Amino acid sequence: MSVTLPKGGNAPLRSGRCGVTIVAPGAAIDVCAVLLSQDGKVRNDDDLVFYNHPAQDGVVLSGRTIAADLHAVPAAVERIAIVASIDPALPGAHFSADNSPQVVIECLGEQFGFDPPPFTHRETAAVLVEIYRREGAWKVRAVGQGWDTGLRGLATDFGVVVDDADSAPQTLTPSSAVSSVPASAMSLEKIQRAAPGLVNLYKAAHVSLAKSGIIGQRAAVYLVLDHSASMGRFYRDGTMQHLAEQALGLSANLDDDGTVPLVFFSGGVDLVADIRLDNYRGRIDHLHRSLGWGGTRYAPAMQSVIDHYQASGSSDPAFVIFQTDGEPSDRKDTRELIRRASALPIFWQFVGFGLSRDLRFLRSLDTLDRRTVDNAGHFAAGQRPTGRSDADLYDRLMKEFPDWLSAARMRGVIL
Repeated sequence: MSVTLPKGGNAPLRSGRCGVTIVAPGAAIDVCAVLLSQDGKVRNDDDLVFYNHPAQDGVVLSGRTIAADLHAVPAAVERIAIVASIDPALPGAHFSADNSPQVVIECLGEQFGFDPPPFTHRETAAVLVEIYRREGAWKVRAVGQGWDTGLRGLATDFGVVVDDADSAPQTLTPSSAVSSVPASAMSLEKIQRAAPGLVNLYKAAHVSLAKSGIIGQRAAVYLVLDHSASMGRFYRDGTMQHLAEQALGLSANLDDDGTVPLVFFSGGVDLVADIRLDNYRGRIDHLHRSLGWGGTRYAPAMQSVIDHYQASGSSDPAFVIFQTDGEPSDRKDTRELIRRASALPIFWQFVGFGLSRDLRFLRSLDTLDRRTVDNAGHFAAGQRPTGRSDADLYDRLMKEFPDWLSAARMRGVIL
């Protein structure tokens, strides 16, 4: 049962792994945590946990969720402040009665909620809740205190030294944290040397990962491509080649091997191959020309990905871009496979090409029952997918992945 906390209210927490998730309808927000000592200040700049420094002393940021392993938090940390912020440099961007953030706290089967009173003084950052020690036990308090100076101003008040040379108000670089900031799996310099044609895609993907709060996250990226009879025009006009290059640009941020495994499917698995930094040019056209056109069955392709991932022995999760332009003939098998796979460290991001009415099955996967965690997302890319910007595609790919990472960690699906 969920307990709703009033502003200033508090409740005891069971000591263990707790998650704090922030929801802000209609607002593009950043979430962070600040580890505070007895004097209400950070011990050093590493105590700001944000998208460029997503883990510190048992506190981990993933998307809009802060996970705290309370057993691992050092004794010197008295409080963990959970913060939401909007970049004050964006025109008209501030919290209001329409977009004030809401909080859900989950801790070992207990759930608490907090809906702060609306922020009405153009606040751009707010401490929403804090997890704190009291007489040797952990408690949560509903705070709801706002700042009109953004995350930079709030962080400074807590004693974080912010690099004033940085022109972006929300792109914080704590001075003592620079050496420990997690980086993309492959450096920009390596991409410039190995695949200069992918530099812009690599950069666009990096920005989306940063906005999602998962810079430094590692994952194996897979690409599954529909080769049913209706897909011909997307291969002929270069759409499929471009999607493969977009997947490779994302993979270079998440994985260090420069390779994306490929699965072509129709009525079954047509081909398993890969696309790499050193062979990507014209790769999709070269591979698909030898394949026949067929029907549409998802389950064989999904099982192929699962088999490949398990055989790889990877300790990182997998992010699967599963492209299709129609509903499968094996709906029941697909649903059952998604259910079984929900206990695996694999997230399925379905990307629908073509008419929205042909993709109703993908929408149904968002509400599929009997799963360990919600392990599938989808979006409709339309009839001209290449008309979308690379930034838009990456933002849509990352829409549900951070939430899955948090839920999968909470359920023990991933470490």
